Amino acid sequence: MKKLSNILLEVHLAEICEMLNESVVDVAKYATQKHKGQTRSGGLPYITHPMQVANNIMKYKASHNLDALVKAALLHDTIEDTDTTHEDLEKLFGGLVASLVKELTSDKKEIDKVGKTEYLAKKMVQMSSYALVIKLADRLDNVSDIKTAKTPAWRQKYKRETETILKKLEKERKLSNTHKKIIKAIKDKLSEVD
Repeated sequence: MKKLSNILLEVHLAEICEMLNESVVDVAKYATQKHKGQTRSGGLPYITHPMQVANNIMKYKASHNLDALVKAALLHDTIEDTDTTHEDLEKLFGGLVASLVKELTSDKKEIDKVGKTEYLAKKMVQMSSYALVIKLADRLDNVSDIKTAKTPAWRQKYKRETETILKKLEKERKLSNTHKKIIKAIKDKLSEVD
C-alpha cells in the first residue's frame, strides 16, 4: 500500500500536468528527483511545496508566460537546496526559467549579515514582477497551514516577518493586480493566527 504522502504527491503532479503542456512534466520530474529525500516540517515530501506554489501561480496569474512561471515555481528552491546550478537550469529549461529561479534564490551570507526579514523585504521590493508573483505564491503556501505549523512562538515570529515584508512591498513598490490578490490571500491566512 502506498504511503499517503506519495499519493498526495502524485495527485499534485497530475493536477499540474493536466493544466499545462508536456514540458512541465519534465520539470516536475526533475524537481522531484532533485528534492528526493527532503521533507517539509510536517513530514510530507518537500516537492509538495513547489507543487503547491505552482498551483498558486495557476490560480492567481494569467500570462502568456504561464508555463515558464509554473516551471520556475517547481524549481524555485533547487539552486538553494540542492546541487543544481543556474547553468544546469538554463541548459535544461531555458533562460527565462533559469533567471527566475536565480532571482528567487536567497543569498545566505547576506541573510547572516542583515537578517532574514530585512533581506527578504529588500529583495522582494527589487524583484521583477514575475519573480515577485512566484515569491508571493511561495509565501502563501508557507502560511497556508500557519495555524498548526510548529510552535506558537514560531507562528508569531513568521507572522511578524511576513507582515513586515508585505508592508514594505505595499509602501515601496508598484504592485500588479496579481500581486495584490496574493497579498490579500496571505493576509487572510495570517489573520487566523492568534
